[in-house]
Amino acid sequence: MLSFGDTFINTQKYEVLEHGTAEFPIACYFDNLNQKFNPWHWHEEFEVGIVRENPVMISTPDSQRRLEKGDCFFINSGILHAIQNIGSKDCLVDSLVFHGRLPGGDMDSIIWAKYILPVQLDPELSLVIFDNIENERAVNLISSAWMECVRNDDGFENNVRYMLTQLFLFIQQENTRTILKRTPKELSSIERSKAMLRYIKSHFSEDITLQDIADSASVSKSECIRCFRTVLKTSPVTYLNKYRLQYAAGLLSSTSWKISYICDQCGFHEISYFSKSFKKAYGCSPSAYRAAGMEEL
Repeated sequence: MLSFGDTFINTQKYEVLEHGTAEFPIACYFDNLNQKFNPWHWHEEFEVGIVRENPVMISTPDSQRRLEKGDCFFINSGILHAIQNIGSKDCLVDSLVFHGRLPGGDMDSIIWAKYILPVQLDPELSLVIFDNIENERAVNLISSAWMECVRNDDGFENNVRYMLTQLFLFIQQENTRTILKRTPKELSSIERSKAMLRYIKSHFSEDITLQDIADSASVSKSECIRCFRTVLKTSPVTYLNKYRLQYAAGLLSSTSWKISYICDQCGFHEISYFSKSFKKAYGCSPSAYRAAGMEEL
């Protein structure tokens, strides 16, 4: 059940990758965030994971958290998020993405009503971090569930379901945190940001301006900038350029297209500016990045 690869999203920034099967709705992933293109997105499923090597940054509209080796995370259903590497070293993350039906059963069951739904609907639980010292129980549950999926031994389905059910119980009983209450203005900012992210996803290869991005959410340029800084902790232009560079890095690794063609397809219409921006972001030229990727195959 171990899977590798990028996060695939549609024009609503909704992840369209199928996670598991209808009979057993869970997928197990091993990712190197230094090589994976992982933009802001959301999905109906819950997501849990553990950092195996080097620190990573997890961002949601409510917070931005740095995780060290051994730390675990829980991302709630429907939460806009991004998981990114810190620095240039390989950042390894094991994760499970699963539907609430797996631990909770049918949506009219007592397990769903008592343990799954309260967590899913709690605005305070958009992102929960379990450090390796104070939350050993949660870390062991997530790590063990991931390993059960990898081994795929007889009876692993029952073990995984039990561990995830215990995790939801742990979150309800043991998690202590600062309460985050979203105001109507904050909710509006999140929805506007999603609309602008959809526009960037669909038009990043074009010559789009700040006004174009703002118009996609029917807001002013100043409101556009405010939404990005409040929700995504960056500016629209910075996000657009980073998105283009990350997409270019993915094409360099997965295609044999000419660099000049990739440059144009990613919205950089001057090869010199593209090369300079890419080197600043990745520490090497586009050609060197491609060559390094080929050596690892």
